Amino acid sequence: MPAPDVDSLLACPRCDAPLARAADAYSCGGCKVDFPDLGGLPFLFAEPGYARAEWRNRAQHALGELRADHDRCDRELTQDNAEATQRRLELLRNACAAQSECLSELLTPLLADNSPAPRETYLALRTRLPLDQGLNTYYQNIHRDWCWGDEENARSLELVAGKLPEHGGKVLVLGAGAGRLAYDLHQTGKPELCVAFDFNPLLALIGDALARGQTVPLWEFPIAPRQLTDTAIRRELCAGDAAGSGLRFVLGDVLRPPFRAASFDVVVT
Repeated sequence: MPAPDVDSLLACPRCDAPLARAADAYSCGGCKVDFPDLGGLPFLFAEPGYARAEWRNRAQHALGELRADHDRCDRELTQDNAEATQRRLELLRNACAAQSECLSELLTPLLADNSPAPRETYLALRTRLPLDQGLNTYYQNIHRDWCWGDEENARSLELVAGKLPEHGGKVLVLGAGAGRLAYDLHQTGKPELCVAFDFNPLLALIGDALARGQTVPLWEFPIAPRQLTDTAIRRELCAGDAAGSGLRFVLGDVLRPPFRAASFDVVVT
């Protein structure tokens, strides 16, 4: 039996009416609002124009910080440094440049759009994104989930897997991040549909790429490197097996969930 289509479960985050699917967007006839498809992911914030502009600004800020770190390392390399310091600065400088390229490619669907944001509507709806949530707020969790956190991932799966329906069913994972738990639940529990829901485009785009069997290169910058070469580590993120059509990533705000009532058998948070 084919997996149910997540589109049939989606609802307007403003008025809860069912959404119609267009070529590259989802449309609410009542609100007269189109919600974009961001790199294949439904982008279902109550005020999509402003949310997209906000995330685009945060993405540009993150890329700007990488450029600033690169330039700072360049300046410090002109000083009379110890050999180990010189090597560390070179590694960090090169990693910042490479990371900027990796993130720019991942975020192409977000950065490509420059449409103006309707601020008045956004203020009326009070759909402000949390100010303390940058694009990289949970960045270290990406590497934990897909590189070196197997023990923790296994424990998380063990805690949740027993709550899945015995025969198929539909599962919603709230705050799914880069999707490791949703992926594991989908692969082991075999639900009809598993939806990974988050509001951070970077995390969702990475999770979706990995779930489709792609390899995603990223640099990790450990908070407390144990040795010089740990200052910046190039990772090859890979899920192994592609998840198939039964695992879908959706972007939006959990306080205005864009799903029809009673759509899921299990909600994980």
